[in-house]
Amino acid sequence: MTGANQNKLVKHLIWWLSMLVWIAAGAASYLFILNRLLIQLRDKRHKSFLVRAGGLLSVGFSALLGARASRTGWGMLPAAALVLAFVGEVRRLLLRTRHRGAPPVAEEGPSVRLNKPQTTTDLVLRQYEVRVPSWRGPAVRVAHVSDFHLNSHLPLSYFQDAMHRVAAKQPDLLLITGDFVTHAEFIPLLAEVLPIAQGRLGSFGVLGNHDTWADAPAVREAANAAGVCMLSKGSVRVPLADGASILLAGDEHPWGDGVWRQPDRLPGELAFLLTHTPDNIHRPQRMMFDAVFAGHYHGGQMRVPGIGALVMPSKYGRQYDGSHFVFGRTHLFVTAGVGSAEPPLRIWCQPDILLVDFLPDGDDVSFGATWSDDRPEAQGL
Repeated sequence: MTGANQNKLVKHLIWWLSMLVWIAAGAASYLFILNRLLIQLRDKRHKSFLVRAGGLLSVGFSALLGARASRTGWGMLPAAALVLAFVGEVRRLLLRTRHRGAPPVAEEGPSVRLNKPQTTTDLVLRQYEVRVPSWRGPAVRVAHVSDFHLNSHLPLSYFQDAMHRVAAKQPDLLLITGDFVTHAEFIPLLAEVLPIAQGRLGSFGVLGNHDTWADAPAVREAANAAGVCMLSKGSVRVPLADGASILLAGDEHPWGDGVWRQPDRLPGELAFLLTHTPDNIHRPQRMMFDAVFAGHYHGGQMRVPGIGALVMPSKYGRQYDGSHFVFGRTHLFVTAGVGSAEPPLRIWCQPDILLVDFLPDGDDVSFGATWSDDRPEAQGL
């Protein structure tokens, strides 16, 4: 090969490497900036198109800039974008490590296998234990379920089996954090799923974004009829027979109407907040709760082994994609949910249900919290 041909080959390789860097920068800009905006759009037929088109346009525009970079003087732009993306991922990892809570004490269900990427119905039940220093009442078992997204893509029996698994654990409280359905036509199915499992002290829920977009009043009415007390932006106090109590509050921000009202907390009582998106953990006054329960993210729904979720419907990106996090005295539990939205498919990302045992301070732990003779006190419902 002549020297001229070698130089030409080197120039071609450099050009293609430069194009790959530009394309990677376009993809990073989409994943970490533009997609966070598009994913918040109201769920209509054009949303999926806009999300996909946004990705293609970002990559295409970046490739076009790359092809003209030698004449524009923008050659350092993609490198700068990738460096910023890398710095952002390092920051995310540090924050995630800082707030990471304890892992599950037990798991029930199939494990993820590289040779079986499709995990849409590989439901896992993850069990956690949390000791609450200020709690003097009995141990309280909470079942946390979210994101059914009832639809015609999965058999009704799948959702019913999930609730049978919850019922078998005999939770004191069943908490459901939104997205009961994706579209209004599936609201009647709630009557065939929700009554299967109930908390001994009650079942409570809030709406998610898809419920609000489908038909918020109809979803709320159907859930209430099935035995789920919908908290919206109100609260309920559950008095126990030993004089202790549990405060349950709801927060449907940013999709619900009205202003969230901070409930009054009694000294020494357990306090739980139900909200659809984990993003609300950073809103003021959320740290007054012992635990915040959320869903919404679906664990990313599409994950890459060793990397995790690529796209998250969160302004914090992949920071809190699932399981257990701790902010001071407040525990955040994020479930990957039971169902899946568009597309109705999970790749290396299992659906899950969380079971959390809240234990009192001290060695004497007894399960079996019971009602007092008083009615639950409701505020703002």
